[in-house]
Amino acid sequence: MCCGITASGRTRALSGTKWQLVGISGKTVSTKAFVEFNEQLTRVTGNAGCNRMFGTVDTKGRQITFGAIATTKMACGDENANRVESQILNAIPRVNRLRQYGSRLELSNGNRVLLKFKAANDEIRLEDQKWLLESISGKSVEIEGTKPFVSFDASKQSAGGNTGCNVFGGSYAVSGDTIRIFDTVSTMRACIEDDRMEIERKFIDALENSNRFEIKKGKLFLYRKDRLLATLRGEIK
Repeated sequence: MCCGITASGRTRALSGTKWQLVGISGKTVSTKAFVEFNEQLTRVTGNAGCNRMFGTVDTKGRQITFGAIATTKMACGDENANRVESQILNAIPRVNRLRQYGSRLELSNGNRVLLKFKAANDEIRLEDQKWLLESISGKSVEIEGTKPFVSFDASKQSAGGNTGCNVFGGSYAVSGDTIRIFDTVSTMRACIEDDRMEIERKFIDALENSNRFEIKKGKLFLYRKDRLLATLRGEIK
């Protein structure tokens, strides 16, 4: 039986876990699609987004091969569910490698990740996503080209990203829902197009002044006590 260790130290078995689909070819998806493996790792069942699916599977270490996958034939009126289902069923026959780390599972073709899953009911962690800036103090941020974002690295306790103009980096500390982002430094490129410099200043200020965070429905909310400073959308790294 294949297993991994979650961030909290709990063993997460490949079998006996409901793996919720969260990404297809590097793009985050919102879907009810999931897979489950039997204890012997010889059969797979689940939902492709609209229809139930089932079939055989063979695993040897990090190698994995799926047999023919059958599905029910229910018509689904949800265009997004139909699109996700088609993408899943097209990807599965090409999968030949798996990688499991804690509560995350990746199914790949060589080095290319085709399908990404998380253990159902496991919360998204701060470090699991690349967080793209959506709004500052409730005002939507619209910017062409490079989108402002921040990522967190637990092993280095570092926070860094791009302001939409300059690359930046710093440190962070988290305890429960409290957060501190500090010692930020950045490159010194001057961006004269649109209002990038103003967005940069407000983005860095929001990061450095936040002292509480919340993650829900795939978004990161940064607060100063009860005042919302910034909203960021999660994207698979």
